[in-house]
Amino acid sequence: MYCVYLTIYKGSKLPPFYIGSSSVKKITNGYHGSVQSYQYKKLWKMELRQYPELFKTKIIHTSDDRKLCYDKEEKIQRQLNVILNPLYINLSYANRHFNSSA
Repeated sequence: MYCVYLTIYKGSKLPPFYIGSSSVKKITNGYHGSVQSYQYKKLWKMELRQYPELFKTKIIHTSDDRKLCYDKEEKIQRQLNVILNPLYINLSYANRHFNSSA
């Protein structure tokens, strides 16, 4: 089972939201996303390590099909214009090089 999720960050060093997709199992095991941008990657990892209580991840869509979740993630990111929206950590849309093993 796969999902699209929203991670909410309650600290003050990053924007408050991140949208991603993954397996439901990873999310239920505490995964909050993998920020890849140069601007936020190190800070994201540091905050997660030092203050995990500042992160809460909610599943917003599920499917048995990984690609459907990947496409839904991209659609939501584009609708919210996450690249230009200062409320989102995402600085790119879902990677077009789909990897079904995620």
